[in-house]
Amino acid sequence: MSSYFNSKGQFYTVLGTPESIDDDRVIVFLHGLGSSQNFHYPVASRLAEKNVCLLIDHEGAANSKLNKADLSLEDLSENVFQILQQANLVQKKIILVGHSMSGMLINYINIYHSDKINIVGNVLIAPVHPTEQAADVFSKRIESLKNEISLERFANIFPELATGSKCSTLAKAFIRQLLLSQNVEGYCANCRAIVSGGNYKLPSQYNKITARTMIIRGEEDKVTPWNGCIENIAGSLKNVEVFSLPNVGHWIVLEAPDEVYEQVSVFLRK
Repeated sequence: MSSYFNSKGQFYTVLGTPESIDDDRVIVFLHGLGSSQNFHYPVASRLAEKNVCLLIDHEGAANSKLNKADLSLEDLSENVFQILQQANLVQKKIILVGHSMSGMLINYINIYHSDKINIVGNVLIAPVHPTEQAADVFSKRIESLKNEISLERFANIFPELATGSKCSTLAKAFIRQLLLSQNVEGYCANCRAIVSGGNYKLPSQYNKITARTMIIRGEEDKVTPWNGCIENIAGSLKNVEVFSLPNVGHWIVLEAPDEVYEQVSVFLRK
């Protein structure tokens, strides 16, 4: 395992054993809002026994520097490409794994930038679907943070409200720490990236995504529920399979790491 900062201060980690480092594919893990690359670590660390795994902190999140307050999906995608280049992984076959806002980012990359990298698979974990309602929610969240100096308020609420009945107290503590580790400016910048999703007409172009895709959803997810969200994405993709996890909410990997690992492993073997 090796971690680096690129020239823009973006933090990333490469996982892989000597047996996997020459593999012709790489699994790229992208986290959701108020999170970090370590959200994916329980799954990525196990997959790295046979695969090269790249974990990225989005700009303004966790350990990555915020260079631009008005972030967009285009900015985040460009950061991914630059890190792939710096890590000498850009020529490999790419499997994109994204949680929440990064599920939307992966769809954006597939639609607008599939010519830049060779995407052979997508794993969307509780992906965000851009709607006016979602944009309004995140715009209001930005407004609510105007006079805040930390995400303490969200950190004390979201670990309970956004998880399922199966979630352990240890996972809730991890979620709380992820949120407390963010700064307000970076969090708001990533909220703006989510809002920007409404500018790209993604829903009408889901059918352009040709790479094999798996969606993993929590049956108790109130953030990205089946109705009006997952069903719209799954119903528009050409080559998709959906797996539903009972008693699981929105922070799926931390709530059910073993189940996610098994599903992703099966997906990789196909």
